[in-house]
Amino acid sequence: VRSSGRGQQMQQETGYQQDLSISFQEAYEGTMRQLQTNGRKLQVRIPAGVKTGSKVRVAGAGPDGLDLYLLVNITDEGQFERDGQDLYTTSPVNVLTLIIGGEAEVETPTGKVTLTIPAGTQTDQVFRLAGRGMPHIKNPATKGDLFVRLKPQVPKYLSPKQRELLEEAARIKI
Repeated sequence: VRSSGRGQQMQQETGYQQDLSISFQEAYEGTMRQLQTNGRKLQVRIPAGVKTGSKVRVAGAGPDGLDLYLLVNITDEGQFERDGQDLYTTSPVNVLTLIIGGEAEVETPTGKVTLTIPAGTQTDQVFRLAGRGMPHIKNPATKGDLFVRLKPQVPKYLSPKQRELLEEAARIKI
C-alpha cells in the first residue's frame, strides 16, 4: 500500500482508494458526485442503499488508468439505526394516546407518516412499517422495514379541565 502525498488516496494492487462522505439521505436515495481525477471531471453515481464501508468502483479513474474505489462514510446516521436494510428509530407519543388509542406522526426517511396507535399500547412498543427501510443496493425498488419504538411523553402542563378528568379517571378502579 502506498500513500499519495495528500493522504487521501491509497494505492492497492488493483487500484486506488479514496474516502467519500455522504449524508444518510444521499445513501437512502442514491446520489451523484463530481470527481476530478487525472485532469478530467467525472460524474460518479453512488447507488441507493450504500452503507458505511461500501466501496464504489470507478473503472480506470485512478492514476495510471487503475481503478478508483470510493470508500463510503455516512456522516449523519443519528436518527435511524441500520441493521442490513432494516432501519430502527424512536418516536415520541403522548402517553394518553397510548392509553386510549389514536394517531401519531412518525418520521421516516421519506417524511412523516401517520401511525394508528391501538388503545392500551404499552411503553416501548415497536411497530413495523414494511417496505419503509433502506433500499437494497442491487434492487432499489425493494426496501427493508422500518421499526418504530414508541416513547411516551407525559404532558408538562395540563388545563384545569384536563387535570380534573385525569384525577377522576385515577379514582376509578381498573
